[in-house]
Amino acid sequence: MRSLARAAVVLVFSLALTAGAARAKDRPAPRRTGAPAREAPRASGQSAPEPAPAPGASDSDVVRLRFAWPAAAEVQATQRRTRHRTGLPPSTTITRFTQRLEQAGGALRISTRGTSWEGDAPYPGPPAAVDGILRAAESVVQVVSPEGEFVALEGVEALRPGMARMLEGSVPDDQRERALAFAEAATQAQAREMWNLAVGFWIGADLELGERYGMRTEAEVPLLGTRADFEQEFSVRRRVPCSARDHEERCVEITLRAAPDPAALPGLARAVVAKLAGPEARLPEDALRELVVENELVLVTEPATLLPHRFVWTRSVRATVAEGGGEPRVLEQVERSESDYQYGAPARKKPARKAKRTAARG
Repeated sequence: MRSLARAAVVLVFSLALTAGAARAKDRPAPRRTGAPAREAPRASGQSAPEPAPAPGASDSDVVRLRFAWPAAAEVQATQRRTRHRTGLPPSTTITRFTQRLEQAGGALRISTRGTSWEGDAPYPGPPAAVDGILRAAESVVQVVSPEGEFVALEGVEALRPGMARMLEGSVPDDQRERALAFAEAATQAQAREMWNLAVGFWIGADLELGERYGMRTEAEVPLLGTRADFEQEFSVRRRVPCSARDHEERCVEITLRAAPDPAALPGLARAVVAKLAGPEARLPEDALRELVVENELVLVTEPATLLPHRFVWTRSVRATVAEGGGEPRVLEQVERSESDYQYGAPARKKPARKAKRTAARG
């Protein structure tokens, strides 16, 4: 029940908002790879650090990441999700939607409309349930503080009817309310996680161009749903155009790679391999030869505003196994989410047309 409810809410939410990622949380300062420690980007809700550039670094070498989203904008978004898993057919879903940014009540509100999809269904379920959740997701509004801190999702309860239809026949009636409550809580948590890595993680950071930084954090292990310590390395790799249509290098490309602490892998190996191999497999305990678990982010964003233009998030798990002296084989699952955003001024509402009066003929 738990895994079904979580899968449903993650897939629904991914259609409506920014692509997902590992949690940004209270953490120690990162280390420069092969160099003295530098200050970290702050997590949403933390006071901003004031890292000093490395000795000898020019001002042009330092990328200053600041939150300054516009008070109003309209965003055309396209998301392509692919999933490959050993023994199953690959799946691809392309989703398009419009986001509207507007200031109200001292906060930034992000709403979604016009959602459509093509390819494989975004999640399993009857067509009526899929369509119902897509429409309901457009009632959910993400609220962000003026400083860029995630506040909450409003209107999550609108997802309940569609999710309830998805759970029919899979969850006993006496457990359905509990499953729905869990799904709503998971939606809020997932929204916070996605916002933090796309935007909140980077707010207030001054990072040297091309320098690599490392730190430890906590993240979810793909396939298992459990959390573990991850070793994380990130860098502002280069300055780039914000899109293929641009010529000026107004954006930067940020890369981040995260993998479980090597000390944690032995404890995860058996459960991960069992998930990859499937319930019917009977692999001996000594079959595992190598296990690789990795999350990778490529983010193209405007440093002066932290408006993302491209977001690619890949989660991969690969296990090399061999049985009875036979040839090694690879079991893997790779999930990739690519999102592209185009920004424009919000569309103006057309004034209502006045009815023409026709003179009475006598």
